[in-house]
Amino acid sequence: MELDNFKELWNKDTGHEPPEILLEKQREIHSPLQMLKINMKTEFWLMVITLPLLLTNFPFASPDSNIKIISAFVTMLTLAFITYFYSRFLKLYKLLQKNSINTNYDLFNLKTQLLISKEIYISYYISYIPLGFLLSLIKISFHFDMEYNLAIFGISLLITLLLVVFIIRYWIYYMYGRYIDDVVRLVDELNGIEVSLAGEKGKTWFERSQKFLMNKWGVRGNILNTVIWFISMYVFIILFLTVVLLMIIIIGAKLDFLDVKSLQRALNRLN
Repeated sequence: MELDNFKELWNKDTGHEPPEILLEKQREIHSPLQMLKINMKTEFWLMVITLPLLLTNFPFASPDSNIKIISAFVTMLTLAFITYFYSRFLKLYKLLQKNSINTNYDLFNLKTQLLISKEIYISYYISYIPLGFLLSLIKISFHFDMEYNLAIFGISLLITLLLVVFIIRYWIYYMYGRYIDDVVRLVDELNGIEVSLAGEKGKTWFERSQKFLMNKWGVRGNILNTVIWFISMYVFIILFLTVVLLMIIIIGAKLDFLDVKSLQRALNRLN
């Protein structure tokens, strides 16, 4: 079926003119769309602030010229990923700004664009896994044969995987997923599609603080809540991983699995 003929066929099924959506339902859909736009703006500025921190992980100061060249290549590749994704991000934002939801055709288009954008968003973070793999190799200068380099590589890659899983599992859901689900559910209801309702879930701490701050300061409260949780979870992840690694080192040293001095020398080579 050609996409150009889709609207014409839709109109034949629903009458000469696409049916108007009740104003009450339009307002119901506008609510999650507004939250999507606010969160998109918030994430964009968080990215602008944290991007320099991301780029400092590349070892440009390495005495090995090959490592410097590879680091520069990975940096350009990372920036290319970011540029492509945020160009799509901006396109979706403009669509949410201008999109009319007066008819079923508008709703169908909106639903499709949101679901596609969600998959692109997930793919964007998954793309950091191979980049993390390459960066982990760069950290050990591609030498697995040296003391503890294999362990350092494995831990670096594991941290990347855990961060990606955490982002996909929680960040995407609380920033976008739940609002996209609301829009999709409303669109399906309006088109007579049976919707399976999820069981009642208790409010998370994120949702409770979001509601409290939004009641107090509106949109600025939502932005403040997002920033607070972003920083808090960043600090928590760093502290958690630090504690876990210290425990592994202490237990390994006690059981003679690790030589602390040799490990220290291996870590010094990374600096």
